[in-house]
Amino acid sequence: MITDINFNPNDWKQDVYIASKTGVTYDEDGNEISTYDKPNEEPYKFNYQPVNTDADIAEFGENAKIMKKAVIPISCKGQFKEFDVAYLDGVTPEGEANNGDNANYRLLPPRDGNAVIIIYFEKLTGK
Repeated sequence: MITDINFNPNDWKQDVYIASKTGVTYDEDGNEISTYDKPNEEPYKFNYQPVNTDADIAEFGENAKIMKKAVIPISCKGQFKEFDVAYLDGVTPEGEANNGDNANYRLLPPRDGNAVIIIYFEKLTGK
């Protein structure tokens, strides 16, 4: 029996960079190109995990396989919005030609969870 293990969710926090969507532009072919603010200089520290609850899988279906979820403090309310982009799994904004180029997830609308905010991240395809 192992008695020496101390499980602390604070130890599971990982670096997260987020760039806010500022608008869209169009290329010469009329394709929409999203534009973003510069991501935060210092990474946020969030505990994010793959989506795996029955409720989340029922809601997102097949997309649940490419999603992650973070439960963050209510003090972050209003800081993040739908279509912002995130850098997860060790990805950083270093060396980007344009803000958001290295981002590998996009945010779904943040949800109010009473005393917390719940953010779902959806993997950007092709990244």
